[in-house]
Amino acid sequence: MDLHDELDAPDEAIETWGETVVAHAPFYRTLYYPDVLDLRRCGYEVSAFAELFDRLDGAYVSHARIVHALLHQPGGNAIWNPHRTRQIEFSVRAALHRFGLSDAPTLLRRMLGRAYPGDSVTHLAVDMLNVFFWAALAQIARDYAWRSPQLAMYADYLEYPVVAAFGPAAASQARAA
Repeated sequence: MDLHDELDAPDEAIETWGETVVAHAPFYRTLYYPDVLDLRRCGYEVSAFAELFDRLDGAYVSHARIVHALLHQPGGNAIWNPHRTRQIEFSVRAALHRFGLSDAPTLLRRMLGRAYPGDSVTHLAVDMLNVFFWAALAQIARDYAWRSPQLAMYADYLEYPVVAAFGPAAASQARAA
């Protein structure tokens, strides 16, 4: 192909001028890269949480209302209590600290915070971020249940709101394995 043929070839930029391509990029595809590297240093790739993050990205208001009812029902319900969940969160954080993963919960919380950018943070969004953080923490806890068997029970308790709102298919992959 000589120079003359190259110049006569159609220019792709000119041919597609004016065309708009709208594609949705999940929030976890545009994370702050140093956070991704820090999570990798903890032994996890963002892709390990992709299924969970996709569920958050595709959540409806109806899911958020179920979560909101669980979190703000006085005294919790017979199965799950938000105050007990916060206590379990700190127990899991302590265990992860013993295993050298003290940064992982903070990184996950920061990453999840990017799901609702700017002015889109509402009371329901904060509730969703909390329960998805607990579900991500449960996923890590399951990975370390072989070192501390109580972590498996904690993981079930932590992910209960996501399972209640999204159905049993929302349970982490580690449970199915």
